[in-house]
Amino acid sequence: MNDLPSLLADKQLLIFDFDGTVADTTPLHAEAFRQVLSPLGIAVNYPGIAGLKTLDAMRMCLADSGRVWSDDELLELVSAKQQSVRDMISRELSALPGVDEFLRWARPRYRLGMATSGSRGTVELALRKLGYFGWFDPLVCADDVLNAKPDPEGFLTVLEMSRTKAADALVFEDSVAGFAAAQAAGVALVDARQNLWQQLTNPGRVS
Repeated sequence: MNDLPSLLADKQLLIFDFDGTVADTTPLHAEAFRQVLSPLGIAVNYPGIAGLKTLDAMRMCLADSGRVWSDDELLELVSAKQQSVRDMISRELSALPGVDEFLRWARPRYRLGMATSGSRGTVELALRKLGYFGWFDPLVCADDVLNAKPDPEGFLTVLEMSRTKAADALVFEDSVAGFAAAQAAGVALVDARQNLWQQLTNPGRVS
């Protein structure tokens, strides 16, 4: 899946997920869910909700709680989780090893886009923290689509906004939901879990 030089050949647009692909936000999101749900006696299996938008993930976490949650209660929990992770991002976020080198190599060579299940407020905060704000155009967040990953709507929206054919794009993803979304959109996929960025400490290797 990660024969990157051949996958990059003739591509025009690189579409990145954010959480777990560009930055190691997984521990932060897992902790934010824990902080919000632990006082309610609800355990969080974060790998089971990784890649989902917060609202969908929260619904899954609450599904077996033994009670019915109102829409207002659900939105309050979502807001609390988002605020918690934003507080942590503002203090301690960094790009995954090798990401910065690859993005700086790729930026003058390709158009960079992003399709993420994160909320726009959280993702823009994180991109500013990392120094990548404005690098990804289009930037499609959970707020911008009706159906989040594993639905392909986010990737299809990036393709439409950039006027790029699926065959001319390449997706970088790390979650099962993201893999399914990219495949449904018909876009070639790079699995960013497989020590991808560490393999690219010398970006010229993929030129």
